[in-house]
Amino acid sequence: MAIALFVSEQFIKDTTVIDENVDMKLIRDTIELCQEKYVLPLVGTGIYNQIQSQITSSTVSADNVTLLDTYIQKALKYWVLYEGVDVFTFKFQNKSIVKKNSENSSPIDLEDIRRIMEKWRTNAEMYSQRVTDFLIANSTSYTL
Repeated sequence: MAIALFVSEQFIKDTTVIDENVDMKLIRDTIELCQEKYVLPLVGTGIYNQIQSQITSSTVSADNVTLLDTYIQKALKYWVLYEGVDVFTFKFQNKSIVKKNSENSSPIDLEDIRRIMEKWRTNAEMYSQRVTDFLIANSTSYTL
């Protein structure tokens, strides 16, 4: 069963440094991973499943629109950047794993990658904490 995405692939492209030419499938797979790896433990199974159902049926409640648009999407986009580094850099082929390259660009070194990933992780954790704070402050609206 396909999961309902809390952000679209286009949202990720529009609001991050990910280029337009990145394959939507790679972005979708990374969003799914990040939702299950980071958002599910953050909001809990009840709220997560409720949002999934509401997105699938196009009946997202006003409370969950606020939770998604103001809090979850911001955290999720940084988790996608953090988890996507390897996905967007390497390609699995029949004979080997290869590093993507272009004639007009050059890859950054490992230390630069680590620095960028740390920055994205820090941002993701900050926005994730805001999700938690919002849920605590609005616990009467989020009884699940």
